[in-house]
Amino acid sequence: MTSARSFDVVVWGATGFTGRLVAEHLARDYKTGVRWALAGRSQDRLEKLRLELSEQYGGELRDVPILVGDIKDQASMDNIAAQTRVMLSTAGPFALLGTPVVDAAVRSGCHYVDITGETPWVKEIIDKHHEEAKKKNLRIVPCCGFDSTPFDLGALLVVRHLAERYGKQPARVLNVVMGSKGGVSGGTIASGMNAFAEMKRRPELRATASDVYSLLPPEAKGGDGEFWGVQWSAELGKYLAPFVMQSCNNRVVHRSNYFLHYTEDTRDFRYQESVAAPSWFAARSVQLGTAAIVTAMSQTWLHPLLRKLLPAQGEGPSRDMMLNGYFKNRVLAWSKEPAGEAPVLVQAEVGDPHRDGGYWGTARMLLEAALCLALQQKELEADKSLQKGGVLTPASAMGMVLVERLRKAGQTFKVLEDGTGTTTSS
Repeated sequence: MTSARSFDVVVWGATGFTGRLVAEHLARDYKTGVRWALAGRSQDRLEKLRLELSEQYGGELRDVPILVGDIKDQASMDNIAAQTRVMLSTAGPFALLGTPVVDAAVRSGCHYVDITGETPWVKEIIDKHHEEAKKKNLRIVPCCGFDSTPFDLGALLVVRHLAERYGKQPARVLNVVMGSKGGVSGGTIASGMNAFAEMKRRPELRATASDVYSLLPPEAKGGDGEFWGVQWSAELGKYLAPFVMQSCNNRVVHRSNYFLHYTEDTRDFRYQESVAAPSWFAARSVQLGTAAIVTAMSQTWLHPLLRKLLPAQGEGPSRDMMLNGYFKNRVLAWSKEPAGEAPVLVQAEVGDPHRDGGYWGTARMLLEAALCLALQQKELEADKSLQKGGVLTPASAMGMVLVERLRKAGQTFKVLEDGTGTTTSS
């Protein structure tokens, strides 16, 4: 990719709910120190957004460029992608609206990040673009928001600590949501409903949707699965219930393991996600509630009613809820040991104490991923474990370089205890 491009980052879908938040992070914290542009279908809406940003964050933002395109017009999308180092996309549902944006990025030779959690669509993008992106050294990185950045990088953090401090590989990693505060947007709901509608329309997607190895080649699949039960964690002193977004995150973490070789035979790696609960009854309630949500979303005949009852596209949590939200995860890794020997246990905390995970926090994660690809190519090239091109994951594309960016942006990535119980700060 040529460095002689007009922009470091183009925000595609800038007037949508999450796109506006990305633009606000840029306007507030980077202003014109980064070369960026607002992009979408409507000149009028983009100009309105730019005016609002300039009034709130400074008059110099009146000069932020606007790029207009349409996913039905290939030439317009190619023109946008050809001007930037990184295309940042927030416009979903991605199965409906995302493919032409990725197509343009690969054709025009720019990196790409988005916030999708739609793994059947990601599988299609892998099949379509991985080899070409690999040849061109383009990092195409879906799932760079709450799905799945903190979970993917959290697994990387504890696995690296096991390897670097103890010289050991993980037998399994457990990622637990210890607490969170936030809301849900209409865009997320629309993406979920569209995913189930697609599975009904295309039955072949059902098998991949329930397979934690769906983003891997067939020969790389092991014996892992999802967790939908209730169990006690002695290490945390909590009961564990299913976490609904394991249906995305598990696939992403297994793809990271495939590229980064957390275990000598990547098929041996085991990964689980859960939500912590104070009692068995609370965990059981979460389990049943999660099952009810998934069941309701899977019934396409209920979708018209759900659209009336739930937030519409473009709507989302209140500003107060986003800015005063938070999320806090605990990540545990047990080392692989011979039979009869006690494993080494590493724990880490991953979270954001000042932003909700789903939107204000997601917007920042996505933005920092884009800036990592745009501005830190030397650091990325220096880490020989990272992939230089292909349809990748946050961990396999950016690894600890992105972890450091997110730390500087206020997020927490901290090893709490090593195998001897000593407090560290890796």
